[in-house]
Amino acid sequence: MPLKLKSSQVQQNFGQAVDRALLEDDVIVERYGLPRVAIIEYNRYRRLVEAEQELLRSRLQQASAAASARAAHLTEDEVEDLIEQARTEVHRETPAG
Repeated sequence: MPLKLKSSQVQQNFGQAVDRALLEDDVIVERYGLPRVAIIEYNRYRRLVEAEQELLRSRLQQASAAASARAAHLTEDEVEDLIEQARTEVHRETPAG
């Protein structure tokens, strides 16, 4: 279970917070009682980023395949509209970061 610390605690004991994230579990840093950032082990971070990128790739491929299937009997202008719609949908689903 992640350890929750106030930002002031992390500022005063940064090394301990990093050690905790490396050796035990994630550290959630709260500011004004709200979770703001997490300190996690780097390899875990890398795996999370890779998983996110793979999910986005998959969604784009699905949107592209759906647009291609619908485009079989459409005019060129209708195809262009569908491609733009798919791009917009994928972009909208992309987490802000």
